Amino acid sequence: MLKSLAEACVPRDWVFDPSVRDTVHDIDELDQLDPARFFAENYVTQGMRTLLTEAFQRLEGRSQSASGIFLLSQTMGGGKTHNLLALGLLAKYPQWRQPVMGQFYTPGPLGAVRVLTFSGRKTHTPFGIWGELASQLNRREVLSDFYSPLAAPGVEDWVRLLRGDPTLILLDELPPYFQAARAIQIGQTTLDHLTTVALANLLVAVASGKLPNVCVVLTDLRAAAYEAGSTALNEALRNLEQEANRTATRVDPVRLNTHELYAILRQRLFAKVPSEHEIEAVGDAYARALEDAQKALDLAGLSAQALRQEILSSYPFHPAIRDLFARFRENPSFQQTRAIIRIMRIVVAQLWSSGIAKRKMLIGAHDIDLGRPDIISEIRQINATLDNAIAHDIVDEQGGAVAQRIDAELGGTHTRDAATLIFLSSLSQAVNPLLGLNRSEIIGYLAEPGRDVVSILSALEQLQRRAWYLHVTSAGQLLFKNVENLNAKLESYAQGLRDERELELRERLEKMFEPKVGACYQAVEPLPALDQVQLSSDRVTLIIFRPLPTALGEVERWWENQQYKNRVLFLTGTPTGYERVIERAAYLRAIQRILQEFRQQGLPETDPQLLEARKIADQQESQFYLACRETFQVLYYPYHTGLVRVDLDPRYFANRYEGEQQVVEALRRVGKFLDETSPDSSFRQSVETRLWPETQKEVLWTEVKRRAATDPRWFLHHPRALDQLKEALIQRDIWRDVGNGYVQRGPFPKPRTEVQVQLLARDENTGEATLRVKPLHGDVIYYSFHGPPSDRSERLHSGQLKTCELRVWFLAVDSRGEHETGDPFCWTNTLTVKYRFFQKDNRRMCELRAIPQGEIVYTVDGSNPEINGTAYHGPFEVPVGTRVILAQAKADGLVSPLLSVQVPQNGGPDPLIDRNHEAIWRRPQKLDDTRDTYEFLEHVERVDGMLQGLTVAIVRGQQWASLAIDERTRVMPRQVRQGIEFLREFVPNGRVTMDISAVWCPSGQDLLDLVAALRTELQPGEVEQ
Repeated sequence: MLKSLAEACVPRDWVFDPSVRDTVHDIDELDQLDPARFFAENYVTQGMRTLLTEAFQRLEGRSQSASGIFLLSQTMGGGKTHNLLALGLLAKYPQWRQPVMGQFYTPGPLGAVRVLTFSGRKTHTPFGIWGELASQLNRREVLSDFYSPLAAPGVEDWVRLLRGDPTLILLDELPPYFQAARAIQIGQTTLDHLTTVALANLLVAVASGKLPNVCVVLTDLRAAAYEAGSTALNEALRNLEQEANRTATRVDPVRLNTHELYAILRQRLFAKVPSEHEIEAVGDAYARALEDAQKALDLAGLSAQALRQEILSSYPFHPAIRDLFARFRENPSFQQTRAIIRIMRIVVAQLWSSGIAKRKMLIGAHDIDLGRPDIISEIRQINATLDNAIAHDIVDEQGGAVAQRIDAELGGTHTRDAATLIFLSSLSQAVNPLLGLNRSEIIGYLAEPGRDVVSILSALEQLQRRAWYLHVTSAGQLLFKNVENLNAKLESYAQGLRDERELELRERLEKMFEPKVGACYQAVEPLPALDQVQLSSDRVTLIIFRPLPTALGEVERWWENQQYKNRVLFLTGTPTGYERVIERAAYLRAIQRILQEFRQQGLPETDPQLLEARKIADQQESQFYLACRETFQVLYYPYHTGLVRVDLDPRYFANRYEGEQQVVEALRRVGKFLDETSPDSSFRQSVETRLWPETQKEVLWTEVKRRAATDPRWFLHHPRALDQLKEALIQRDIWRDVGNGYVQRGPFPKPRTEVQVQLLARDENTGEATLRVKPLHGDVIYYSFHGPPSDRSERLHSGQLKTCELRVWFLAVDSRGEHETGDPFCWTNTLTVKYRFFQKDNRRMCELRAIPQGEIVYTVDGSNPEINGTAYHGPFEVPVGTRVILAQAKADGLVSPLLSVQVPQNGGPDPLIDRNHEAIWRRPQKLDDTRDTYEFLEHVERVDGMLQGLTVAIVRGQQWASLAIDERTRVMPRQVRQGIEFLREFVPNGRVTMDISAVWCPSGQDLLDLVAALRTELQPGEVEQ
């Protein structure tokens, strides 16, 4: 069974005593220390083991080669004084040597050793350091020559003073002494200089072999470690350190990057810890918790087994403590081991006093309570620049910090725990420091049995969104800085944009409910003044109004006074939700302004601030849409009883809200919106019974549409639905357009017979037309060339007729008598004029011909032949200088199109083309395979030409399908290709053929370009302009 901290560990009594919590022993207090208590809390590090072994080998005379000088080199608070005290106590009290050193060194019979100590904090030394050391030996007189005036003893002087019994000299914290000595003038020099010489001579004397049982231990000689340091002082200490380095053994008292830190904390703070088996159980539990976290969150870079091994060494502390504290160990004011012991002593006392230790199995870095004044005091010595980050983002006395508020909302302490870890990772002030933690590291440090790691991610998202001093690096590391982040700027901007909140909300609502399809409503009015809204009969308007207590009543009164009651919808929400939406709109406006500023500053796309701002913009949009989803969900639609409420079922995807779709679906559920408006649905019946006046078969169509707009009982549907229904039913002859905007509905009497005549071909030289004649609502056709036919006229048997007549009358008759005989139909041939130039002697002659027949008048001076024309009786000479001949034919009341002929000016008969005037090229084209057909269409398309008298066919074996277009209709090549594709559905993989009677071109130049592309030439009489 897993044991909690309270069950498995017993802290030492003094951990709970504030009076001794911060006690730091001085080397001069060696004689007052209780060895039993000291060694009970002492852990022998590798550095201490080296120091004790080497020092006692020297003092016991076991090794002449053993160094007699040791330099403890670690920054302040790194365990140097503690090592001096341990060595001094063992030197003074032989009975403690075996209990303390027995596992790594076998002490000899050496008795108590003379121990001389000096602390650099003792700056008043009238006889110098040498006088202090001589006095402790009760041999002050040996160096009497060096007291007045003060002078540095030489090597032999030190030998004379120290020879004899084994002696241990402990020199601690010398830089403060040198700093004070720098100000004491001694003759032409200063005391610090004399001290440097004196101590250098002492080191030489010990290293010379003349004092084989004397040992000197010095601590760090770097003034920077004590925030001291003029150039001269640093130089004096550097000279002494160089002298020490020549002969001294350098020892690191505590290696903070190893497990020694945990062992020291465990030994100093706890009287009892559990067995190795029980610790392994805790390690297994944490490993399982981390494995579960990895599976749940797909974390990378974390090893559950590595964590287990770390816990076996670090228990009862979490391995994160060493990793995080190592980041700021080089900070100038950080006292390393000493500070860590002080901090963890406070943490242990709080966990056990508060009872939290009963619920925990390890002491984590996140258990450091940044709300305690004594902890904050320690933090300020490490880094004093992040007070604002603590107060605003992590913890304050009233519980109003960001992390505390998030934890109050989400439950638990995930946010504060994570924020504490991030804070500790942000304290380093080293050059090129390692700052911040990524999400995987945070999860790894916080994963423990019983903790919901998924909630940690949620807490981190909230923290990153709301904290003011939390920053994110480009690598995704979270860290605290002493400058406000985008969240703070966003908060400030949002508070300053209160007057623009509703403007932003209007713009967003208009986009959210934009009628992209426009089937149900076609306009949006967000938060308008109702007296400014104008309804119209041809569109539905969605009005979004503020959810004020009196708003619905005002809306209902306004609606009652509208003519087009069925052309409006109303959307609103709850008052509390509206306030939330308004607030989110301010933040949305603020982040957009921040992004605009960044763009104006020219920040690169990869800039971390810009990337973070975009992420915040996405988050703010999500929050805004969420607030809108929860607020604007009440829709009112018109009905004969008044406005009726229906609730939306809003959904949104990412930052996309489909407002129009939600409105349509809500109205579809209640039957207000109608999708199916085809002529085959019940929509036609609804129109005829509810919008059509009951007693009328004929109605003004605008009246039908007016009723649809004014009657709240009517559906909402696509705005073109009524017109499309009308068009479809008129095409089917279920309704009829009777003119002047009136529509008539059936049933209708059976239609009278009719004749449908289709011109299949016409010979341009003879005027002979080939007609396809089809009876409608009948089965017999009579025809006549001289007037309307009767049932005694000639009967058409084949369905086709070839004729050169100008007019042909047809009459269809239903021999079964079911359809009344309709009116005769008169088909009219086309009357045209052809021309030809030819040479007779030296004269240019012009011949005109009416096709198929008729009388011709012409002019050669460009005047209108209908007014000034000369009757044509045969070929005539073209007067010299004539530029244009105009001609027109008449026959049986028909008039041909005006023929305009440009007279060639080179004396030849070739046709002259007006390059700027449209032209018709009347040359039949016969294209017998697919490739030729498509190439011809491409040539015509390049000059924007169109085709007339077109017949397209697709043939495969005995299968064929064709499409014919009359001569009067002009067709674009694109339309022809569409027609070919349509025919392919009936005859796939067939050969395409095409016959054309004429090509129309926008200009004469286009015609010339087409002729050139086809590699042919124009012939006289085949171009009309």
